[in-house]
Order: sequence, then structure tokens, then C-alpha cells
Amino acid sequence: MLGDEQLEGFVVRSDGQCFAYRNRCPHTGSPLDWVEHQFLDIEGSLIQCAVHDARFLIDSGECVFGPCPGESLEALSIKVQDNRIYLLGVA
Repeated sequence: MLGDEQLEGFVVRSDGQCFAYRNRCPHTGSPLDWVEHQFLDIEGSLIQCAVHDARFLIDSGECVFGPCPGESLEALSIKVQDNRIYLLGVA
């Protein structure tokens, strides 16, 4: 929860860094996971939207393929400490 708001998000680890996003496509507002808790494309290199196959860069959330080029996923601000991930807020 973030304040009084409940949100669904996910974290992707890439090159030793963690990136967190709200689980909502900027194009349709639908959840991104194509199978429960599966957010990456088959190569594991891009975040993939289940609804219309849009692809997003892991490190920035920017859409690089699909119907929403130039739009981005909503980043969540996190802190990684002692192998735990803490939600700080919406970035």
C-alpha cells in the first residue's frame, strides 16, 4: 500500500540493479503480466505487455515496440537494503 492507495507492482533485476514499476500498461491500463508474475519477453530482455505485445526497456520503462512508443511504465521508487526491497513511493 502507498498511503491509502493499494497498488500492484513488480520488480525486475537486471545487471545487478532492481527496477520497479506499477503493473499497468500506459496504453490500456491493463496488467502487464502475460502469465501470473511473468513480465519479461521470451528472451528476458524487455518487459512485455500481455494485451497488445508492447515492449518496454527494463531500466527506464520506455516503450520501444507496440502501440505506445514514447510512453513509459510508471516507475516505483524503491530502496534495496540487506537483500530486501522497500517501496518508497511512486517515482
